[in-house]
Amino acid sequence: MTFEALHQSTLGELLSIQATRYANQPFLKMGAYQCTYAEAEYQATALAAGFRDLGLQTGDRLAVILPNIPAFVITFFAGMKAGLILVPINVRRHPTEVHARLSRTRSRALVTFSEPANYEGLDHLEIAFSLQPDLPSLKHIISVGSQHERAHAWEQLFAYTAPLPVPNLSPRSPAAIIHTLGSSGEPRGALLTHGGLVRNAADLSAHLGCTPDDVFLGAVPFSNTFGLTATILACTVANARLVCLPRFHPKEALRLVEEEGVTVHNGVPTMFAMQLNHPSFSSRKTSSLRTGIMSGAPCPPELVKRVRNEMGCRILVAYGLTEASPAISITRLDDGPVTAIETVGRPLNGVEIKVVGPNGEALDRGEEGELRVRGYNVMLEYWQDPQETARVLDQDGWLHTGDLAVVDPNGPVRIVGRVDDVINRAGFKIYPGTVEMVLRSYPGVKEAAVVGIPDLVYGELSCACVVRMNGADFATQDLLAYAGEYLADYALPDRVLYFDALPRRGTGPVRKDYLRERVRIRGHAWKFGKNIDTDAIIPARHCNTAEPGELAQHCLEDADPQFVARMSRGDLIVADTNFGCGSSREVAPLAIKAAGVSAVIAKSFARIFFRNAINIGLPILESAEGVDGIREGDEIEVEPTTGTIRNLTSGETYRAEPFPDFLKRIIDKGGLLAYVEERLQEINHDRI
Repeated sequence: MTFEALHQSTLGELLSIQATRYANQPFLKMGAYQCTYAEAEYQATALAAGFRDLGLQTGDRLAVILPNIPAFVITFFAGMKAGLILVPINVRRHPTEVHARLSRTRSRALVTFSEPANYEGLDHLEIAFSLQPDLPSLKHIISVGSQHERAHAWEQLFAYTAPLPVPNLSPRSPAAIIHTLGSSGEPRGALLTHGGLVRNAADLSAHLGCTPDDVFLGAVPFSNTFGLTATILACTVANARLVCLPRFHPKEALRLVEEEGVTVHNGVPTMFAMQLNHPSFSSRKTSSLRTGIMSGAPCPPELVKRVRNEMGCRILVAYGLTEASPAISITRLDDGPVTAIETVGRPLNGVEIKVVGPNGEALDRGEEGELRVRGYNVMLEYWQDPQETARVLDQDGWLHTGDLAVVDPNGPVRIVGRVDDVINRAGFKIYPGTVEMVLRSYPGVKEAAVVGIPDLVYGELSCACVVRMNGADFATQDLLAYAGEYLADYALPDRVLYFDALPRRGTGPVRKDYLRERVRIRGHAWKFGKNIDTDAIIPARHCNTAEPGELAQHCLEDADPQFVARMSRGDLIVADTNFGCGSSREVAPLAIKAAGVSAVIAKSFARIFFRNAINIGLPILESAEGVDGIREGDEIEVEPTTGTIRNLTSGETYRAEPFPDFLKRIIDKGGLLAYVEERLQEINHDRI
């Protein structure tokens, strides 16, 4: 039987077919536990009967919070045989995130476990009990591996031997609701079909060249589409063996690869980087590896090359989305080195792609635009969210990915960034994903996120937000020198800021919207005393224009040379009383902004300064305590809307009076003139 012959199977049928073909073939393995395809089929069918005995009906939602263990796989296939819709939830989700997913899907049952010792004290079973009173739809909690009087024992559900009614399902029937985070950070449940998941897995298995002799490593979380489709289902399609890894650790992954003879290793880039950089790594331990898929995040070409050369693994690079089951394109085993390392390959059979411009017009190959996808793999909808569904899935069935792409003349696809993330610096486009890949490959960098900051002169500047690994203490200039070897000069970050951790919602992606606000007003302090006029600092004597380009050319010419040499864009002015902008020079405050000053903290404000600061939309905060407590050179972070001033050097926090609403609106608009222009437009519109 060919992989194509499985395309019209439902997921419950898939396991039955494979168990018939290779009944005694080993399927699942974890430690001392192992089972064959026939044994897995028997268990899944018995468990499906147990679900039915609990009263679960076709279309009911079955939530699963389990690590990468055989019980996840058996539960998944049992749910499919019973006609249920699976709602997998990652074990690392915060209880509030779990509640949101259970509530949105109105799940009737939840399968979970209790191992607080192995999960930083987190007891998933107790969390389920605590959430249940607020979830009227959640009727049953099922516990794997432990018994509790308030839960059904997973193992005991196998005892129900009543005949299992065959659900009336087709390849277009819904199979799973898998959540993804939108730009707002709110979870959206992609409703995926039986046929979409089976065919996607079959196509991936075919491109990997899989056979029953292969051994898959179950390292990617089974709760997402990469782990579900490319690992569990691709392995099942090939009648191969799946070695489960409950929690990823590079040393344990390397041990299993060596001891179990793993041949197919899927993973996100970070997993491969951690293994390659682990002290226990050696090419000998990975000699069994044949291939695998790297995906789930931008894949640095240097990392792909290292996996191929040092691990001896002909890794394939894939691109996909949860909404696409997930794979859209993949490289091939026989691709040349450029295509194999620098692209995400060609679309799968049955998957259409096109690149469109700002107005939705189709673009030619070689032109950059948003990638759109249509095919068997695209979700039915976001679960009971017609507004979000309509936003990303048009009437012709095209899924709007939000990713910027270029299709090479000979067919391979290159993903260059996100539509919303592109930074336009003085007319040059900077793709944060590319810069982040380079920064993350520098020794000592744990995480990196690049965001754009509004700038009067350049339009936008790029800021790299970096988290160092424990014990790492590299200099910024060394990091930038390294990045300069791989990036164009305009793509080098204008600012590098260091964080203990990057802001996220739970375990989701970095919250770049929040990060942009955090870094917009963050820099080192410049302190000035009483009765200082900005003409003494940034005089702009050669310029009588408000044009940013001309202003930038002249505004620092007569300034204090030391100030000019040491000041960085984003720095703040900390001033005592009567800090002014010049009594008659309207261009002086613009010069301050053109120089990159991001805010002013003062004990009090001269009226002329206050007026000019508002004119240019420069945040100002009045805080006598802050002025006294901040030293020259301290790194300061400001949240103007809340009146919060943080001294990141000393660890102290100061309060300032928040802006009145009308001042906040003026500053947010970029100044008084911009604000007035908008208000006039609103008034004129109301009159029409």
